[in-house]
Amino acid sequence: MLLQQQLRGLQSAGDDHIDLTPMVDTVFQLLTFLLLTYQVSSEAAVSMPEARHGVGVDEREAAVLTIAPPSGPEGSALVYFGLKADPERQLLDDEAIAEAVEQAVVSGKQRVVLQADAAVPHGEVLRVAGAAARVEGVSIHIGVEESGSRRGP
Repeated sequence: MLLQQQLRGLQSAGDDHIDLTPMVDTVFQLLTFLLLTYQVSSEAAVSMPEARHGVGVDEREAAVLTIAPPSGPEGSALVYFGLKADPERQLLDDEAIAEAVEQAVVSGKQRVVLQADAAVPHGEVLRVAGAAARVEGVSIHIGVEESGSRRGP
């Protein structure tokens, strides 16, 4: 009888311990596999155009808005109609921007190119783009300059 009690004690002691190491290893291997295959499949679905060799917009067929940095830290950016910051062609508010773009559409220019100085805050470029986009039927393009191709004043 003493032997049976000892055997029962050994059997119950063996039931209390479950080795989880193989299960944890398997879970980590599955997670690693799923993460690696997810990255590969998501990258294959995206088709991005190359930035260096894009199709440009002809300046003669588009309305160009030049955006200069604000005069003060709290001011709004200065917007000009045309390729240069000409004070005579300055657009003072969003309504003037929309009106200038509307006149360009009437003259057959359906594209609007925004060229902004590097010091112009991103929010100001978005504000000007929003004002220009009020006109129905226009497409907004952002003018960029490749590094190393800076033109003089």
